[in-house]
Amino acid sequence: MTDSVTETFFLPDETERHPWSVPCGIYSLYKSLLNRSTTGNVFVPIRSMQFLAVMDQDEIVFVDSQSYAVSENQGGRLILVAWQFTETHKREALTDPVPCEVVFYASKHADIQLRLVEELRKAMELMDQRYRDEQMPAKGAKILSLPS
Repeated sequence: MTDSVTETFFLPDETERHPWSVPCGIYSLYKSLLNRSTTGNVFVPIRSMQFLAVMDQDEIVFVDSQSYAVSENQGGRLILVAWQFTETHKREALTDPVPCEVVFYASKHADIQLRLVEELRKAMELMDQRYRDEQMPAKGAKILSLPS
């Protein structure tokens, strides 16, 4: 994600993958927040779920703030869900949703996807309002594969 790492995340083995489309409102906020980031990462706390969304140009990953792992003397939070965009991020109009794939890294987390849609939107709107006229906090992320 970036060289100035402030957070480390672990990527467990994938359990499921499904095509999906990110609603246009969420995608517009995603692009707006990323455009104001100097590191290429934006960290969005989703306090209502005790989750953290970590956004970069290719995906949004979601981690549970309570899940933590250590591997090869490095500690970090576990990624549970990711929204992975295609390289082009294509859509016909600004009001259209953007295709992506939802990737689950733990079983029985499909119900979380439903909550993430609404709660991420709210958290991003709040962050957008807070940082509308100033630079986003500079944080970087590193994602490591978690050995099986």
